[in-house]
Amino acid sequence: MASRQPAPKFLLVLPALSLPTSRASLKAAYKPTFESLLKQLRDKTGQSGFQLDVGVALSSSYYISPNVSRGQLFLQIQKLYRDIFTLACVVAAQLHVELDLPGGADIRVFMLEARIDSLPDDVVGKQSLSGPIIDLHTFVKAGRRYESIYAVEGENAEGVLSSLLQLWREEQRTAPRVQRLPRGPAMTQSRPSTSQGEVDGPLNRSIHKSVAVGGTFDHLHIGHKLLLSATVLLAEPDSSSPPASTRLITVGITGDELLVNKKHASFVESWEERQSRTAAFVESILVFHPDIPSIRKIESMENPGPNGKLVKISYGDELVIDYVRISDPFGPTITNESISALVISKETRSGGKAVNDRRKEKGWQELEVFEVDVLDQGMADNESEEHEDKETFEGKISSTEIRRKMRERSGHANGA
Repeated sequence: MASRQPAPKFLLVLPALSLPTSRASLKAAYKPTFESLLKQLRDKTGQSGFQLDVGVALSSSYYISPNVSRGQLFLQIQKLYRDIFTLACVVAAQLHVELDLPGGADIRVFMLEARIDSLPDDVVGKQSLSGPIIDLHTFVKAGRRYESIYAVEGENAEGVLSSLLQLWREEQRTAPRVQRLPRGPAMTQSRPSTSQGEVDGPLNRSIHKSVAVGGTFDHLHIGHKLLLSATVLLAEPDSSSPPASTRLITVGITGDELLVNKKHASFVESWEERQSRTAAFVESILVFHPDIPSIRKIESMENPGPNGKLVKISYGDELVIDYVRISDPFGPTITNESISALVISKETRSGGKAVNDRRKEKGWQELEVFEVDVLDQGMADNESEEHEDKETFEGKISSTEIRRKMRERSGHANGA
């Protein structure tokens, strides 16, 4: 039997709207873009599925500099992630495009710093381990291959696209073909524009080199991707805070024994499958090195105690990601004192408090807790549409619903 061919990969270059912005403004501007693109890719790939990388080109209002920590950027960037993932999910629901299932769309988002001329020389082209925010030159040097690049119409988009293609030709001599997509008008904002250096929301000047997140990560879906993207965002790159030190991202993944009572439990992925898919996604938005296998080191070990199997993936001396099998709600957050920040969804706010209560009992410093907004149906065009597509939308961010669909597919296959 022939092996399954890798899904074709496409790139959407999407300029971020200038701050301040709103979900309504983003929807007005880019809903036509996602409608056109997802229709095209659905028809083009059929049942084979596809990977869509969305490179969001940050506007100058997203103030990025070596003096601004990822903690300061967290609020505004995670909101941008939330809104883009939500919009993609809404459009997919309306077009009946599957997400994160075999034959569906695998959407990944990272941020592109397009101010090539104003960035320091020690940054441009040298951010291979600084995802999910990297400069254009680093992105092109990574050598990622795409069947097509999609870009939106408009002056700002053309400027970013022109810079990207110029770099692409310099590095690789040829660039993928480019197709333009429609966009709508962004809604005007009622409050003044954010000035350079001003961060929307409470400032967080803390620098975190050891960040943790936890979850089941079964049948990795777009809600998981939002949580993991925010976690990767928070881990401070060395270029922003010398002297150099190793970053540690700890991903706690629930052990199989805790998932036996899940609905459609026979279709829950094994811990090894969940770890592998989670690691592949994290690497895709974090590591932009032209030869990843040459710097990647993988170690696997069994640990006694509350944290079980550990898969440690190192990228040189700068970055380590620990994927840990956990058997309780705390995982490494109460066994590794060096962890300084925890990323959670608003739905699991109580879990963050419980972790800090345990750390206080041990006389440890409390973790700084960063909340990630949840995806919801708020970008539907009207109440009727929202009601009609609510079940479809929620099914795209539900591991239970994905397992149900997998069970249905299996049943149809067995009955054929």
